[in-house]
Amino acid sequence: MPIIDFTQPLYLIAAVTLFLLCLYLARNNKTNTVPCIMLFSFLTILVGHTIELVNGGTVSTLATCIVVDEAFTFVSFLTFLWLDRIQVEEKKKASKGKKKSTKKDKKEKLDDVVIEDDGLDILWKKV
Repeated sequence: MPIIDFTQPLYLIAAVTLFLLCLYLARNNKTNTVPCIMLFSFLTILVGHTIELVNGGTVSTLATCIVVDEAFTFVSFLTFLWLDRIQVEEKKKASKGKKKSTKKDKKEKLDDVVIEDDGLDILWKKV
């Protein structure tokens, strides 16, 4: 029997409530750190359930738990991308309020380059 059993309604309600509270916290702080932690947590739980399944656990219970883990992982990833976009937009607004810097200052501060593009634009430029 798994330690975190998502076939039990109490565990499922607790996980959804915790997920929504973390989402609210991340949205108010405009940071993508909390969804990243949630994503890694759900991936860790998924790996744990998979190991239990391989070691001869109850197949039907663990299969249900793995499906729920995958759903939470997918939603956490989408939340991470959404809040990453919000975080980048906030940094753009904050950087526009500052005075313009010279070319020498831009070379010294590589963070300004990252602020102008979001994380996915950097990825797609390399692909």
